[in-house]
Amino acid sequence: MARSVDPAAHASRREEFLDVAQRLIQTRGYAQMSVQDVLAGTEASKGAFYHYFDSKQALLEALIERTADTLAAHLAPIARLDAPALDRLQRFFAALAGWKVPRRDLLVALLRVWYGDDNAVVRQKMRPGLADRMLPLLNDIISDGAAQGVFTTPYPEQTGRVLLSLLNDLNDTLGELLLTQESQEPGAVSPPPIEAMLAAYTDAMERVLGVPAGSLLLVDPATLTAWFDPTGDRP
Repeated sequence: MARSVDPAAHASRREEFLDVAQRLIQTRGYAQMSVQDVLAGTEASKGAFYHYFDSKQALLEALIERTADTLAAHLAPIARLDAPALDRLQRFFAALAGWKVPRRDLLVALLRVWYGDDNAVVRQKMRPGLADRMLPLLNDIISDGAAQGVFTTPYPEQTGRVLLSLLNDLNDTLGELLLTQESQEPGAVSPPPIEAMLAAYTDAMERVLGVPAGSLLLVDPATLTAWFDPTGDRP
């Protein structure tokens, strides 16, 4: 007779593996973390681990997916607020930027893995999953804004995907700048290039949406400082 599985216990055990992996990646780095380290942290057997994950890379992919799910859950209520579309979009961007600040150490650790040459396939596989979570939220806001006459783009049904592409590219650029700064002396990445780059992406998004210049603020100065100068050492 097959043994029954308790879904709650099964999910809890899986989360425990992810929690331990997250802690190890933050403290040691992904390359230094082994499956044996995860087993030691969870007091589990290899058989138990491989019941949930096929490999160390599968564990990483699950952790990235969980992080994306958490972000989407954070953004969904904002996207569906009973408020003007432009206000919702601005709050959406602010929430997206602010959500990352308390998770900075984890995200920096994940970025080191994410942009590694040997993880190009992981990046390619994960992007569609991230888009699936974010695109419906953006589309809700944009369709409402087009109906209200706030967004004057002639392509409202395609605009969400364009914005998402710009956001992904912006995240890549910021991530690379952040990793460059992390590997160099404090202040190696000066404020003007970062802020000028943000201004360029902001201008592009405003043009795509068909809103006046100055309508959007992708990242406020305080959040930018928290990302790039958490210790206050940036000149």
